[in-house]
Formats: sequence, structure tokens, C-alpha cells
Amino acid sequence: MKKYCIIFLLICGSYRLSAQGGMIRNYGFSVAMSNAFSFFQTDTRHASEAKMRFGMGGMFRFHFRPAPAVQIQLGLEILSQSCKFNTYYFETGYSQFYDRNFRFEHQLRIWEMYVPLIGRVNLAGSGEMAPASFYLMGGYAPKFFLQATTEITDRETGKGVWGGGTDLRFENWFINEQLGNVLIAGMGVDKRIRFSEKFVSFELIYRYNLSRFWYVGRYNTNELLIKNSALTFQMGYRF
Repeated sequence: MKKYCIIFLLICGSYRLSAQGGMIRNYGFSVAMSNAFSFFQTDTRHASEAKMRFGMGGMFRFHFRPAPAVQIQLGLEILSQSCKFNTYYFETGYSQFYDRNFRFEHQLRIWEMYVPLIGRVNLAGSGEMAPASFYLMGGYAPKFFLQATTEITDRETGKGVWGGGTDLRFENWFINEQLGNVLIAGMGVDKRIRFSEKFVSFELIYRYNLSRFWYVGRYNTNELLIKNSALTFQMGYRF
């Protein structure tokens, strides 16, 4: 009997009464898909300016509400970013001559994983039972490189010279060389579905990497430091 009382209290503790007399959950979940606008900064002494390419991602989050206008979110996000730039390509056995003739185009795609911890605050007038809630977000996430691929093309002949996986590592890493630190800031709106505790969400999120990463190409045929940040537009479902 005691065990069932504890379970009942835990269930009741996850709900509370709203000012309108309805029951409001203190927790929830969300899933979303996103488009990514990536910003890559190269050292222009060693490469041309990087141009963004199509990026995409997906996420799952757990939400907990410690106060009516505040949420704490913990999740798992996968993001794919890509860019292209012109730089050198030194094959094994060839001498390295830095003549600033960036003859080779490199197309780099990165798959990365985030574990974000985010605080969210509703703006004034965005109450719990409002049809729409506007909010600001901020937080932190460790970022882990899952995979990176590159395609290298000789711009003079138009022929591909190499393509495949490449290793990336952070200049200032956390725990290991593939793990970095990211600051997160954003804003969003939840649109309530009828009178339920289910929402369609739209979020604009900026991710700022605290460290540059090393791009080594094929077996260290290149060595280039790249700075990265990303702006994502996410459309999701919260329940």
C-alpha cells in the first residue's frame, strides 16, 4: 500500500492546477527537423573564403517546467553542416609550395552530435493556457564530431583527385580532441493545438563554437584551422 501511495504522489507532483482550473503537466517532450545556415571562417592566408552549402538536422528534447514561465530542456541533436573552399592539396611525396594559388576545391561535410542543456523563458503575455507562447532560449552543449567527408577537385582540369572520410579535431578540446563546447541562443513560438498540451513549434537557434577545428584533408595533406557557427530554423512538435 505504501508503494502505491508513493507512485500516486509522484504522478500528482508532475501536474498542477492552472489559474483557469485545468491540469497542467510539468514535463513534456519535443521532436523537430531543421535547416542549417552554416558560417565557416578560414584563414585566408591559406585558403579562399568558405561558402556555405545545404545543412540539415533533427532533435529530441525532454522538457521540465520548474516555474510557470520557465522550462529546462535536455536533449540530443544531430546536425549536418557543409561548406566549400579553395586551398592546397599536397599528395604524398610532393614538396609543399605555398604560392597562394588555391588550385583545389574542397567540399567538406560534417555530421555532429549535440547534447544541449537549455533554459527557456516565456515572454510577457505568453501564459500557460495562451493559444501561442513566445519565448527566448539560452544554453550550452558539448559537440562531438561523428563523421566528416571531403571531396577534392582540381579546378584547372575539373577532375576529382580524391574523396572520402577525413578526421577533424578541435584546437581547444574538451575531454578528447573530437569534443568541443558550444553556446546556444535563440527564440521561438509554440502554437497550441486546440486546447491540448500539444504544440507546433518554430525556433530560430544560433550555435557558436568556442574553438576552431583542424581540417587535415587526406592523411594530413592539408592542415587548416576553421571557425564555425550555425543558424538553424527548426519546425517541431511538442507533446
